[in-house]
Amino acid sequence: MGRTLGRIFRMLAWIAPIYQFRASVWRKCGVKIGKRVYIANLVFFDGEFPHLITLEDDVSVGPMVSILAHSGGSPYHHQTNIFKQPSQAVLIKQGAWIGTGAIILPGVTIGIGSIIAAGSVVNRDIPDFKIAAGNPARVVSELPRPKKVPPKG
Repeated sequence: MGRTLGRIFRMLAWIAPIYQFRASVWRKCGVKIGKRVYIANLVFFDGEFPHLITLEDDVSVGPMVSILAHSGGSPYHHQTNIFKQPSQAVLIKQGAWIGTGAIILPGVTIGIGSIIAAGSVVNRDIPDFKIAAGNPARVVSELPRPKKVPPKG
């Protein structure tokens, strides 16, 4: 997809009134999105590397969440080689819930059924069935494991 067309699609997805439509537009932009995924309004997915972001089935993403697959730095940092960080994949596993305004940084995996509290900044992996909160996000509680996890697909 061309750069301009990609920007138009991202803007459309950002404000689309129907969440199923938002998910389908984000898929067209390159984000890997499973089934029954809820993406609220004003969610920002990395525009340069959307193909590195995966949301498995039954994930819920609250409004104003940012999910980043790279940290670019300024042109100065690139030209002087002061700061280099390669792009990294982000994986949000089945049933995870990302609260309003959370920021998910490059290279992070959010575990099955985990909850990320509103406004949290996640810079490291969160294990399955945990609640993480804060800046930086830390595990603050554990969720009971269900006796039966719904099948993928």
